[in-house]
Amino acid sequence: MTAISVSIYDGAQLLERRDCRTTLLPDQRTAAIWRGLAYPLLEGERIDVSGEAVVPGAASPPAAGASRPDARFAVVEGVGEAYLLIQGSVIDREQAAARLAAGGLTVLRHGRYLGDVVDGLSADWFIRFQTQSAARQPLADHIRTLLDGLLRLAETPASMAELRLRLVEGELAQAKAAAASLKAEVARLRLALAEQASVPIQDDGGEVADRLRAELDDLQKALAEEAKHRVAAEELALEVPRSPRPPGGGRLKDEVAAVFAGLLPRIRLLRSSLDVIAVEFSDRRFLYGALAELADGTTGTPPNWKKVKGADRWWERHISNGQDDTGRIYARLAAEGRGWVVLVSHKSEQPRDIIWLRSCA
Repeated sequence: MTAISVSIYDGAQLLERRDCRTTLLPDQRTAAIWRGLAYPLLEGERIDVSGEAVVPGAASPPAAGASRPDARFAVVEGVGEAYLLIQGSVIDREQAAARLAAGGLTVLRHGRYLGDVVDGLSADWFIRFQTQSAARQPLADHIRTLLDGLLRLAETPASMAELRLRLVEGELAQAKAAAASLKAEVARLRLALAEQASVPIQDDGGEVADRLRAELDDLQKALAEEAKHRVAAEELALEVPRSPRPPGGGRLKDEVAAVFAGLLPRIRLLRSSLDVIAVEFSDRRFLYGALAELADGTTGTPPNWKKVKGADRWWERHISNGQDDTGRIYARLAAEGRGWVVLVSHKSEQPRDIIWLRSCA
């Protein structure tokens, strides 16, 4: 499954141009996935959302070795920790996290999944948790027991007309919220210009003051309208039925490990760093670049890094994960001075990570 730049049409009207994932229809035609549906790819790399569309889950047969067809989750096991990957809504994520906690597992954090397809599952969310308490039985079996009945595909998928209606309603609510936001911004600018004008507000029998009050009322109404439409859009987004997505090949975790073994042999990853890179980084160029600079250094004082407070001989660097700058790298020169030991983590994990780094001193 790849992504290409596609022109989105509604009949003869161009709506937008964006990168869309591609898949195969049952008749082997190439389709682009947009707003949860797969549309046949037309000449000129375009799709028509007013025409034929199918649920992506029906677009291609499952690959050999893929996850169970009735499950919407997968488990990535690490060292003392693991990731539960979930396909579904934010409500599914919250319910799954609650079940893990109720089952005796310590949930560390959760967020948007940024990695590749895992075991045939194209996930939306991850839940990171500690695994020590699940040692009484295989972890995958323990998770399957905890999530029984929660993350299964619906017996009867929503009709195409209902699904399309939900998607269109969500798009319309988002468009109304955007229009209301622009209207509010125009009202703000008009109000600011009127306030900056060096005209007494009582001139012309109070007309300037009346205009200011009217513009302030317009601003408040526009803000209220924007908030209303934005809430509606968010609610509709949660209600859109999720459909299974076609599986993809390759295991990103193995590919990342191969990169470090072949190109960064002086970097030794600690704890669950490999899993963090595979799950929480959508763009690893910044990470690889920072670690390549680190590996090229010959002293224990790497440039562009800062000392970690409270953890002797450890250095820290903020890094982009492809979405924001919440990625964190902690590094220390190995005892023999021939390489670096590295922990890759997330900003929210910093207090816990510092405690762990101290234990490694």
